[in-house]
Amino acid sequence: MSTRLNFGIVQSVTKLCTTPAFFRTLTISGALLVLGLVRPVSVHGAASAACDLPPAIRAELAMALKVEGDPADFDKHVAPLLALRARHPNDLFAHELYQDAVQRYGIEGHLRKLTEDYQVLSMRHPDEMMYVYLYARSLIGRNTPSALQQINELLAAKPDFAPGHGSLAEIYASAAFKNDAKEKTERALFLQLCPGSVLQQRPGALPEPSRQVDEAERLLAAGGDPDRIVKMAQQGIRQDEWRLQRVRPFDWYTVDYKRQVQRELQAEYWRMWSIEVRCDRRAGRSEKAEALLLAMDQRAMALQRQSDPGGWDALTALASLYQEANQKESAARELESMQQYLSRHPDPQRAVQLQALQKQIRN
Repeated sequence: MSTRLNFGIVQSVTKLCTTPAFFRTLTISGALLVLGLVRPVSVHGAASAACDLPPAIRAELAMALKVEGDPADFDKHVAPLLALRARHPNDLFAHELYQDAVQRYGIEGHLRKLTEDYQVLSMRHPDEMMYVYLYARSLIGRNTPSALQQINELLAAKPDFAPGHGSLAEIYASAAFKNDAKEKTERALFLQLCPGSVLQQRPGALPEPSRQVDEAERLLAAGGDPDRIVKMAQQGIRQDEWRLQRVRPFDWYTVDYKRQVQRELQAEYWRMWSIEVRCDRRAGRSEKAEALLLAMDQRAMALQRQSDPGGWDALTALASLYQEANQKESAARELESMQQYLSRHPDPQRAVQLQALQKQIRN
């Protein structure tokens, strides 16, 4: 099941969550996996307290899940879960809910602090299994091999600790740490201890890349308001910057995938800057447009010196902008740089792109 938060159904789900009938018939998977926060466990008469969400937390959780807004707003989304944990400092579920919220909405600094906080708690409570487990759990996704080692050690001493088996099953089911045999074993042990439970997907679904820059380009071509178009493009960049931060700190994702997401964002920046130049020109802000164009040119030269893969996007953007302003000499200079780039990095598709730009400038 996908763990992506669906903001369009938050209001209706949280309204349902306040009804007694909801809690009589729904496992935690219905309340929490819908909102992508935690691994659910059954509330239908499991023998172990580790399988039950306490009634007090259950009621407060319905209020905590009413938060709506930009998923990049960490404080807004995590604060209710932090408050829940503060009200129930000795409850494992309250801590897990908070950890999963930080994992979902946090970036590098938040994630590092989470691990540091739980390391301190485990040192303050060295004989309490809950804090040993929570520290190990805080490492999942950032130092998953260490989390695996520590949770396995914990289970060797306490084999009937259901949450530990659940976390191992989730990790072994993930693409990055896939182990079918171990996943099957841990899942069976977990379900034996917590019948009817459902494990969450790790990692949770990433947000889709923003379409705001695409929409800004369409509005620009249709003669839309320049200021509105610029704001739309900038919002798209902010959304995709946050998306990159949902990839970069985690060991769920390969180095190649992280580089791919970063390159895509870099290319999107050149599109946004090009939109800004065109909008400033259309709005009569020629000096501002030229200043931004100069800054783009300087960035492009730095990329070329570094042999950065983003250099092609930079040269293409600049050649187009100079050509549109009838600055043929500057456009020709960028085309020459593009030709040199292709000689070092042959690419048939880019060669076609270069020919099209050359034709535009000649005409």
